[in-house]
Amino acid sequence: MREQTQELVKKFEQDYEIYLDVTDALTYWIIHARIPKLRVEGFHHLHIGKKYVSGPNQEGIVLIIPDADRFDDYLVESWGKMESVDDFVKKALSRILPEKDAIDPEPEGCCGTSSG
Repeated sequence: MREQTQELVKKFEQDYEIYLDVTDALTYWIIHARIPKLRVEGFHHLHIGKKYVSGPNQEGIVLIIPDADRFDDYLVESWGKMESVDDFVKKALSRILPEKDAIDPEPEGCCGTSSG
């Protein structure tokens, strides 16, 4: 993985509290994302683990495991051409953030407008 991609991953983790483990093996790539799920009073966020699996010879096919503790539930998607783990990481980041927003919507009263 290029240094530029490593820096992108670090910034993403810091900005969104989504922790990523990236595996770049010869025949496969894995991203294990730990996405904040719940806010518990007095505790740090609880996280859910989600895995994305592909590889250089998969022609853009990605196996998505929504719960890293349960491998019997998965999705298969086509993400288009990916020539390197760097391409895979960039495409994964663009999908992970909207998933975090769907899991953790803004609390009520945080809409940024005022009625007077």
